[in-house]
Amino acid sequence: SVIETLDGEKLTVKKFETTYETAIESMSRMQNVEKENLIKIVSTDIEELDEQLKSINYQFQPKNFYDNYRNMYMIKTAADKSGFTTRADIKNIVKYLEMQTVSQLYITEQVEKKIKITDEDASNKCKDLREKDPRMKSVTLDRCLQIGRGVLKQEESQKILPKVLERVKEGISIKHNEKFDLEQYLKTGPSILKKDANKEKDGDKSESKPETKTEEKPAA
Repeated sequence: SVIETLDGEKLTVKKFETTYETAIESMSRMQNVEKENLIKIVSTDIEELDEQLKSINYQFQPKNFYDNYRNMYMIKTAADKSGFTTRADIKNIVKYLEMQTVSQLYITEQVEKKIKITDEDASNKCKDLREKDPRMKSVTLDRCLQIGRGVLKQEESQKILPKVLERVKEGISIKHNEKFDLEQYLKTGPSILKKDANKEKDGDKSESKPETKTEEKPAA
């Protein structure tokens, strides 16, 4: 079903739901949070949540999410029509953000493949959390197990991450240019840092330069 048409492009229920699910999946992977826990947060009355969770609840309420999705869609359309997205600097930024995002998603997935959490592990963690945090005693057992599993996942991720990174690097062939002094280059830094440093030096010189006074000769 078509919800509305923006600049000739149809926004359908399918497009919206796909985007919504993608946003949930993205936050789950990027923030290393169980998807079930996120859905539970969004489904809970906002007044029953801790302050740090209310922003997630608000963001993913269907109306709020649709309004934001609709605005982003219109702004992206305007950016495309104006030629903004064809600019070299914008392309470079998008390329960098893509590399950053793909790297994080890939590593997160590789780490998750190594994590094995049993029902017994989750149950023990739930008991531990209830002993340390009085608030956990009021949540249901299923919810406590969910939270316990999420905490264990984060803890295990920190332990496994270094090994996964090392394994990934081992699979990449690296050939250093012996003629290039990388250590010296990194000491001096990229060109943009040198330009800023030179600007500061020039500014200091102009500020410290004494004013020259011209003496007025008495009239003859």
